[in-house]
Amino acid sequence: MKNTKHVAVIDDSESVLLLIQKMLSCLGYEKVSCFSCPQTALDEINIGKTHYDVVFTNLGMPDIDGMCVIRELGKMNFRGAVCIISDLENRVTELAAEIAKLQWVYLLGSISKPITLDALEKTLNKLPKPHEMQFQQNSAMAREALIKYLINGSVVPYYQPKVNPVTRCVESVEVLARILDADSGGVILPGSFLSTAVQHDLVDLLTTTIAEKTASDMETLSAIFGQDVTVSINLSAEQLDDLSIPNRLGALFKEKNVLRQRITLEITEESALNSPEQLESLNRLRMQGFGVSLDDFGTGFANFRHLRHLPFTEVKVDRSLISKIHTDHFGQAIVRSLADFSLESECKVVAEGVELDEELAYLTSHYPNMLIQGFLICHPKPIEELEAWYVKWEAQCELSDKVKS
Repeated sequence: MKNTKHVAVIDDSESVLLLIQKMLSCLGYEKVSCFSCPQTALDEINIGKTHYDVVFTNLGMPDIDGMCVIRELGKMNFRGAVCIISDLENRVTELAAEIAKLQWVYLLGSISKPITLDALEKTLNKLPKPHEMQFQQNSAMAREALIKYLINGSVVPYYQPKVNPVTRCVESVEVLARILDADSGGVILPGSFLSTAVQHDLVDLLTTTIAEKTASDMETLSAIFGQDVTVSINLSAEQLDDLSIPNRLGALFKEKNVLRQRITLEITEESALNSPEQLESLNRLRMQGFGVSLDDFGTGFANFRHLRHLPFTEVKVDRSLISKIHTDHFGQAIVRSLADFSLESECKVVAEGVELDEELAYLTSHYPNMLIQGFLICHPKPIEELEAWYVKWEAQCELSDKVKS
């Protein structure tokens, strides 16, 4: 079946270019441009005569390497997806991937050399629909613009499921803030407005707005996923300095007739969680029945000390530890320790950012009680698209079971 998407491949090896072009042809991609010179590729993309949906770039190249290519794509506001090709060690490739995310490009993933048809197909299958592939803007949103969006109701919740890998059921969903821009018809991601909210003390208003809309969506979420589904809302450690926040959130959900036991607050840490006010707020949230989750474990200040001494009911393992966990012994050791801790403490563990079949297979076989979240399962979606996704998801699971049997 022919695919109409345009693909650019950048590699200093002519033989690699020929191989990838043949593989892409086998997968139905006929509009493929190959470049052995990175600068020629960048000039072609920048001119804009052809819109490239995907750019594959080798990481290790002389003169202009893959990181330079990605940096330049970010500067030219490239609106396709980027995939890294590499024969370098995993940590070098993974750091390049993290850098790519900071360059305002949409990173589809990375493929290790020697490239296989299966790896190429799986990567291209992750290419989201145009409305799902949103980009953060290079400059922070103005205070007045954010206030306008908050007032006119343009700030909305998107939901990303957390799935039990054994039952395939959705046990929880994470709420992620998005702004719907009526003028452009686009979706604005937090990278464009969160720093503005922090700088101008609008984070609490942003949180309240999302919490209220989530509470209103609970009936629909229950109809789709069942009455036991829980919802996770992000809360920064700095917000816990406000001792009134537990009571304010408690009153909000009580007014909407939502049980606090169905709400988990995911605590994100930009600074250490240790002030008396933060600890008191955290404890009071638990006393009131809310779940509390330690987000992004493996980055920043999140560590085992917090898990040992603070009343967390859930810990979320950051993507940096989940990436290629099937081959990463360091990630395996950390996740194994977390899994052991969770059995002793009845603290749930969630694997964030699962993007590869191999990652899912490893986690499912070793940790069947660990919840799975990531693009491999589902991109964040508005409430209107969740039911259709879940019907498709259940059908895929049923088909997979039949094939295995």
